[in-house]
Amino acid sequence: MDLQRGLAIFMILWGLATTSLGLFKVPFLWNIGKIQGFVQLIGETGTRIFTSVLGLAALIGGVLLL
Repeated sequence: MDLQRGLAIFMILWGLATTSLGLFKVPFLWNIGKIQGFVQLIGETGTRIFTSVLGLAALIGGVLLL
């Protein structure tokens, strides 16, 4: 496996995880201190939108790298 394919797979998996965090608010990940810091900074809805958009961008980037 070359570097580009490995990076693409990593980005796809990370994008899926981040998107699912934003859409479903998974409790064991949502209660992490850094996520709660974002919630205090930009609000719960803003954090959900931010993580969803970031996850979708990583997912699309990973698919384009394949």
